[in-house]
Parts: sequence; C-alpha cells; structure tokens
Amino acid sequence: MLHSKMYPEESILAAKMEYESKMRGAQRMAFNPVVGGGSNGAVIHYSRNDQRIKDGDLVLMDVGCELHGYGSDLTRTWPPCGSFSSVQEALYNLILQTNKESVKLCRPGSSIREIHNYSVDVMCKGLTEIGVLKDSKSNSYHELNPTAIGHYLGMDVHDSSTISCDCPLKPGVVITIEPGVYIPSVFDVPERYRGIGIRIEDEVLITETGYEVLTGSMPKEIKHIESLLNNYSRGLGMENQNTMEAAST
Repeated sequence: MLHSKMYPEESILAAKMEYESKMRGAQRMAFNPVVGGGSNGAVIHYSRNDQRIKDGDLVLMDVGCELHGYGSDLTRTWPPCGSFSSVQEALYNLILQTNKESVKLCRPGSSIREIHNYSVDVMCKGLTEIGVLKDSKSNSYHELNPTAIGHYLGMDVHDSSTISCDCPLKPGVVITIEPGVYIPSVFDVPERYRGIGIRIEDEVLITETGYEVLTGSMPKEIKHIESLLNNYSRGLGMENQNTMEAAST
C-alpha cells in the first residue's frame, strides 16, 4: 500500500508484495497475487498484473502466502493517489460496513451460509440507497458479486471444498470475510459507478467466545488509509517532487 503512490504499476506492486512476504519468512505465495487497478479490479481473480494504475483509480490487491503448510488470504482496496473520490467513498463505506457487520456474526454455531445471507441483505439495501441498484430485491446484485461472503482457510486457500458452508462453525476454524462489488464498465448502472471493483477481505479465527480478526492490523478505514498514504509520501518528499514536475511541464 505504501509504495503504490510512488510506483502505481500492477506488476511492481505484485513483485513488492512477494518480496516482502518472503523477506518476512513466507515459504511461498499461496496464489498468484491479484493486483487490479481501475476497471481491472472489477475482474474477479484478475491475474495479468501488467497495467499502470491511472491517477484517481482504485487498486484492488488480493494476496496470500504460506508458512508451515498453512495459507493466508487478504484483500485491501485503496487509491494510490492518496484520497478516495466521493463515488469511491460511498461504495467503499458500504463494503466496509458489510465487512464489519459480517465479522460480528462470526461465532461458534453460526455458519458461512448464515453470514452470507445477512451480507447480501446489507449489500442490496445499501446499493439501492446509493443508486447502483434499482431496488433491494433486484437479482442484479448477484451479477455484481457472484461470490460468497467467505470461505474456510487452512492448508489450502479454499479449505476445504468438501465441507458445507452450512456446517456450524467451531472454535479453531479460520474463515475469510470478504464482501465486495465488481461493476463492469458496460454494466447498466449510473456511469459514475462503472468500472469500479472493491473488496475488503479479512481472516477471522473462531474462538470459544466469538472471533479474532487475524488481519486486524491492516488498515481498512478510509481515514487510516488516506493518512498512511499521504503521510508516507510527505516523508519521502514526493509533494515537492510532484510540484517540481508540474512546474517543469
């Protein structure tokens, strides 16, 4: 996230993520990093990672690494330019709200299916309120997000496909909570929302009394993301550099 302002390139961010993971002890990546800038972020499991991220666009990064046979899976979405537009903020806050409310439902006895159904209700209502959907019962939502709210996580990234999402969660189980919306550039929604992809994915451990967010140290609040990006760039002197470049042109 920190380097995206100086190096707004999908390939560089993917390489940086792999480098940092292995420098910190990861044995390998759990899957090929997904780094989608702009409309590429609306492509689920996008893997080309070869485009420059345009100024003002968001970048969606889905990454995971392995250690001692166990995998991780985390997604964050942010604007490398340092600030969300009003349209991006409206969509992002809805995804963030859904993420937080879904995490609170993670407890022994609950199930991924129950959490998913709740998240769909929250998303449909929110997307209708901001004008993406025409009504909260529209089937169009599933075209904007055909995935589940999450999956089991362990020795495989999707661990395991043989365990039903209806199974009651037990202490010690790790799942992901990953609400998102993926709006193609040609989709029938107001133009301001087209070509935007946003996902916020956390790893959640089910405990005896509830849950623990294993990825809780990764910023996901807008104010924290913008502060991180802008304070970091000031520390590098990028504001002066950008001013000089603008003056020279």
